[in-house]
Amino acid sequence: MPSSTNAAPACQHAIPALTPIVVETLVDLGSAVSRSLDTFPIRLAEPVVVDGHEVLPAGSTGEGEVVHAKKSGGSGTPGELVLAARWLEACGTRLRLRSMHVALAGQGAVATVNAINAGAALAPVPIGLVGFAIRGRNVLYPAGTRATAKIAVRFEPPEPIPEDQDLLPTSNPDAAVYEG
Repeated sequence: MPSSTNAAPACQHAIPALTPIVVETLVDLGSAVSRSLDTFPIRLAEPVVVDGHEVLPAGSTGEGEVVHAKKSGGSGTPGELVLAARWLEACGTRLRLRSMHVALAGQGAVATVNAINAGAALAPVPIGLVGFAIRGRNVLYPAGTRATAKIAVRFEPPEPIPEDQDLLPTSNPDAAVYEG
């Protein structure tokens, strides 16, 4: 099936700041198992397309960071997990990222606790303390979870080396000659 975008060699086009991208996590992350400041591997899930040209192919790898992690708690408090995409490898350099959004979230049981407490007010036997034993759910993002992020700053591709330029100088009289 032909692509709807023009394929262009990587590293030949600039990528504007705030260009949206889709990344995926490569490991399981969760409020019960992850710790604040942990890093985790990410991968570009879809190619980056600018003006109809594919400028960065899917598969580029990078790194994310767990900004905040907290296990679920009593009284129905849900687990918390805040993630950030930090960078992707692009053309031999790190392409800075920002504004990561993941669609999943932990679920609380606060409504259940409130319902128990309301029922406890009407019950002849005190059962209101049962709500403290109810725990919220932890957040879990399995490996392969997709998220959106943005390119943090404009990315300029490196200057190509002209083909007619010698990479090794041959006219330097001070150059050492290795024979052996």
